[in-house]
Amino acid sequence: MSKENIILKVALELFSKYGYGGVSTKQIAKESGVNEVTIFRKFETKNNLFQQVISKYAKEGNIIEKLKNDLTGTIEKDLMTFGMYFYHFLQNNELMYKIQVKQVDEKPMKFTNSLKYKQIFVEYLEEAKIQGKFKGDSEKIAVLTLSTIMGLFTFKIFTNEILKNIDIITLIEDEINRILKDYIE
Repeated sequence: MSKENIILKVALELFSKYGYGGVSTKQIAKESGVNEVTIFRKFETKNNLFQQVISKYAKEGNIIEKLKNDLTGTIEKDLMTFGMYFYHFLQNNELMYKIQVKQVDEKPMKFTNSLKYKQIFVEYLEEAKIQGKFKGDSEKIAVLTLSTIMGLFTFKIFTNEILKNIDIITLIEDEINRILKDYIE
């Protein structure tokens, strides 16, 4: 295994255990068996190292391309696709999500933002509006949908008791059906 891969693997383990703010580059270097200078030579900053960990270990990094290929043009099916893909993406990347939640840094979290998922969702709804298939504020609906899904996911992984007797998939479907009822022409 290359030094870079060893550093990334150790950083993943430490970030997942202690969060971004709870780990120093010195600690990562020591556990990786390298000099701290090596980390800065390869990654320049701790934040760059963190972003590399996210990129390397996040599953379904190609979710945008997969989503674009699976959209049908039928708004009812496509809104369900947006919702379910986002939920499954979060589910498949629970560890990465937990690391990001633990991140204490002045820089914004880039895990979901870098995927541009919301922007693709807004653009889809704007196009549907032009075609007369959707009425409403595309930005608000995209944010409402994604934040609802992220909230449910967060409850599930941190306070599962709240959702003990509730099927999350059904909740997501119900929310999307409500949106369809209220905003589809």
